[in-house]
Amino acid sequence: MSIDIINRILAMGIGTGAIVVGFAAPAGAADGGTVAGVVSDASGTPVAGAFVKLKNDHRRLTFMVISRDQGRFEARDLPPGQYRVQGVAGEHQSEWFSNVTVTAGGEDAKVGVVLATRRGAALPAAWPQRIPEAEADRAPKDDSGLPEGAGRQLVAERCISCHDLQRVVVKRSDRDDWDHTIARMRTRMTVAKLPDLTAAETTTVVDYLSAKFPLIQPYDANSRLPRMPVNGKAVAYRAAQYDLVNSHAEPHDVAVDPNGNPWVAERAGKLGRLDPRTLQFVEIDTPPGPAAADRQSLGNPQIDAKGTLWVPDGPNARWLSYDTNAAKFVSYAWPKGQGNAGGNSMAVHPDGTIWATGDNKEARQLNPATGEFKHYPAPSARTHGNPGAYGIAVAGDGSVWWAEDEADLMARADPATGTVDEYKIPFDGHAYPRRMGADGNGDLWVGLWNAGKLMKVDHRTRKMTIYAPPVDVAGCYSVVVDRKNNYVWVSGQQADVIFRFDPKTEEWLALPLPEAESDVRRIDIDPTNPNRIYWTGNIPGRMGFVELLTP
Repeated sequence: MSIDIINRILAMGIGTGAIVVGFAAPAGAADGGTVAGVVSDASGTPVAGAFVKLKNDHRRLTFMVISRDQGRFEARDLPPGQYRVQGVAGEHQSEWFSNVTVTAGGEDAKVGVVLATRRGAALPAAWPQRIPEAEADRAPKDDSGLPEGAGRQLVAERCISCHDLQRVVVKRSDRDDWDHTIARMRTRMTVAKLPDLTAAETTTVVDYLSAKFPLIQPYDANSRLPRMPVNGKAVAYRAAQYDLVNSHAEPHDVAVDPNGNPWVAERAGKLGRLDPRTLQFVEIDTPPGPAAADRQSLGNPQIDAKGTLWVPDGPNARWLSYDTNAAKFVSYAWPKGQGNAGGNSMAVHPDGTIWATGDNKEARQLNPATGEFKHYPAPSARTHGNPGAYGIAVAGDGSVWWAEDEADLMARADPATGTVDEYKIPFDGHAYPRRMGADGNGDLWVGLWNAGKLMKVDHRTRKMTIYAPPVDVAGCYSVVVDRKNNYVWVSGQQADVIFRFDPKTEEWLALPLPEAESDVRRIDIDPTNPNRIYWTGNIPGRMGFVELLTP
């Protein structure tokens, strides 16, 4: 069916959402189907650069593509099933149209999308379910921000044991989420060997927080999609999202194995894998440990060149390896008297040792051959107390760098000598470094979360250079580098976007995610397809990918 015919049908006013007809599928589309069509405004004029979202509610999948010249779009490789379709562009969006059937190897659906409904307001940059970041920065860190009421004293006394109270007073959530948040905090208290809350105290705290800091803004999934039309290289991309059945699984981090399978380590204590072909998600239980079922929490996973996944398991005082090919776990007992086994980030060293950050002050090293752990505390831990220990990566000379987020320092450990040096980040304010990755030259790229910037560290000269993405408040969280092409990929946690930065041209490419408040955390490159970047969304329990397409 021609574009002209579709536009004439749209002009006749058949609905305000979409129309669907069938046409023959292209050869070779046996595994998935295609939805194609045109996006037009209310007057019937085609709209290029619009977002087109396709939801398969049964499969918990959301896809997004961009309309091109004359408003045409095409979403390929969709798993068979029933879909809803919506278009979004500028200040308007379409209603959802639900009668879209996708079949494998059969007729594909043709959809005409009409942007006739006014969009809601843009959502300011912020963490999910929190007040805007500009306001959060001004919130008090002591108990002066806590309203009077039963439970106030408990919150003031117990929550401060792990973090300041600013993290409490900026949050706005419903009771279910507050209940989960307190349960997760109790897990961390257990790992840190802090006194636990009783059942009665937990109820009192949840009652207080859900009453004093309730959810105040209805969720609008489109509230972070840009108002300006998409153009240039960003038009040729697609995004996919899977919503985990357990919305509280907390898939904080993703790692991709050598075969292109993305894995997540859930803070709920399970490993998960998304099949890249079928987009089916499976979960794997870890070996039993001393921690109770409701006290499980896995850390950041990394996968080595042989397909072995490594992950810290703080509540059970161990690190785990999992052979993704043989489906076999090996446990490495954490040494007593060395803090807790949990940590923020892991890295695989070329010499076969496994590194991680932990205890807010150090890097740890495991020799898998001997089971021996070594510890590399940062010098500032003696003066700062807890300078932080966040992202970690191996530089081209074999040195191991990590981010000291609370002190705005970069630490560098020399495995040969055991020495640790520190370097101040050249930023006026609190940059708050998070995750990092190494490029093909062995230099490091670091996300400066609070600064909203990207930083390069020359591993030879130690020189640090800062770059600004094309978003005022980005929340640059995680960085991974395509070492073959030396593109730097960055997750914008507060903006729900994934960036690609070209160091040669300093060109930024922004690829928005399908839904607001996805809380994109760690990203990783598919080694079988460097144009595909997997991501995880911690708070809402999501994962997915963005993929640049061949024009």
